Amino acid sequence: MSPVSTAKPGSSVSPSSHLRVAPTARRVANIIVDTLRELGVTNYFGIPGGAISPIYDALIDSPAARVIHNRHETASLFMAAGCSLMGKLPCVLVTSGPGLTNAITGLASAFADGVPIVVIGGEVARKNFGRGALQEGSKYELDLQGMVRSVTKYQATILNPRSASAVVRRAVGTALSGRRGPVFLSLPIDVACESVVPSVSSSNVSTTFVLDEGVIDRAAKTLMASRKGLILVGSGARHPMAVTQIRILAEMLQMPVATTPKGKGLFPERNPLSLGVFGYGGHLSANKYIQDNPDVIFAIGCGLGETSTNSWNPTLQPTGTFIQIDIDGSQIGKNYHVDLGLVGAAHQVLPGIISRLRSRPYGHSEPRIVYHAPEDAADDRPVLHPARVVSLIQKYFPADTIFTSDIGEHLMFALHYLKVDLPDGFLAGMGLGSMGSGIGMAVGAKYAAPDRPVVSICGDYGFQMFGMELNTCVQYDIGVVFAILNDGRMRMVEAGFERVYGRALSADGPAVDFAALARAHGAHGVVIRTAEDFAKLGPEVFQGVRPVVLDIRTDPGVMFANDGRNQQLSNFVSKD
Repeated sequence: MSPVSTAKPGSSVSPSSHLRVAPTARRVANIIVDTLRELGVTNYFGIPGGAISPIYDALIDSPAARVIHNRHETASLFMAAGCSLMGKLPCVLVTSGPGLTNAITGLASAFADGVPIVVIGGEVARKNFGRGALQEGSKYELDLQGMVRSVTKYQATILNPRSASAVVRRAVGTALSGRRGPVFLSLPIDVACESVVPSVSSSNVSTTFVLDEGVIDRAAKTLMASRKGLILVGSGARHPMAVTQIRILAEMLQMPVATTPKGKGLFPERNPLSLGVFGYGGHLSANKYIQDNPDVIFAIGCGLGETSTNSWNPTLQPTGTFIQIDIDGSQIGKNYHVDLGLVGAAHQVLPGIISRLRSRPYGHSEPRIVYHAPEDAADDRPVLHPARVVSLIQKYFPADTIFTSDIGEHLMFALHYLKVDLPDGFLAGMGLGSMGSGIGMAVGAKYAAPDRPVVSICGDYGFQMFGMELNTCVQYDIGVVFAILNDGRMRMVEAGFERVYGRALSADGPAVDFAALARAHGAHGVVIRTAEDFAKLGPEVFQGVRPVVLDIRTDPGVMFANDGRNQQLSNFVSKD
């Protein structure tokens, strides 16, 4: 039987016009890069290697991709964290074996801080699993996927080439849902190089919570009835909508606000309702207000761990009601008794509370933050005091500067003396507390926001750990300013030992001229010894693409007065 033609008289129909055109097969590595681009991932950090080479080759075919070659894989994760905190989901590429083991500290830091990052690790070919291949990380040798299980939200090995795109979509969705965090995909090189027909899938990712209207109603009534309440804001409230809602909430209730150290800046510190920081490096105003027994404490996005509570200070307990919002239900009541717990994202829960409130009379007209030893921030002694350094950095950098702080004694001074009014104005990796995290975060933040000044406040030992990423900044025109408080010693460690044990081994080292080191890399280097040296800094420090190192010579004998961690350690140490 002949086929029946449906063509109209006079028309021409090709014999193949009714045939389905077969899709073109593509290499898995290219499919993965295309899928990530579709999901908004265009920023890549990492160090190339053989096992991950197909992905690097595929990036050549992706004009939207921006690729940074780092000097160490942990720094790749720290930089990716800074990029992610500026709202741009990044991907980190590492090769098999040591490539991933080098990255684990950075993965753990991102996991502890709830920062979403996609990590793809190259792996040896499947046929070589269990044969002792060089740098093999399969479950038969190093079991790298097992290693990262406790520091990632999701981990998988892509074994089926046809499922690669679907696995990537699942990984990205997991990284961005609920309490955010890093994910890891292991990619055998033979899978990456295989060609398959790509499939079309949905890319929508969303997280929803069923909110208890009765509990929301009780929380609103409790807040309205409060006479001496406190709003405590943590980094879990970093969503832009939550930041706006918290300000509306505070001003409607005329209720003072304190932030945790990681939440610094999420409520403007120059706002008359701000009490500053409660926790490590915190302000006397926040401590006193809590010691004076507020009747209601409303904790928003706070894990209430050691750093955010001054080592679980028992005074952080209201005389009346403790209300807590957290996207992770396991955080509710973990460290303090909570009367009303609301599980959900802050920006999804707060509108229901705000809609039930009425504005209360305006009650405050002057800033409430009280600083420890404010005279230190104005002291121009021959050797600069760290508090004075922070004050001068703030004075000479624009209002929209993004500050990061590395881990060390300088972090306490930055938390205490910086006045931050922007929700993205202060970044610190305090979940894990890894030295070098603030250095990498600064580079990633500047890469994501090149039009804003970015200052990394760091110590001399932290810079010796990860300062070689300065060369990365020179290579890619990333104009970060590294403000190194150079006192020639591990001051926080040494001072802590002295406080706890009454003695300490010397923790000093050979003097380093970081300005000369910067110039050797092609960066701009300046030695700062006095306040007048800050005043001499030129516009290239704030505006250029050339990275800058400020080698700031500080007093090695100064330590921050209020350190809850040392007190906590003292509780476990015998001084016999």
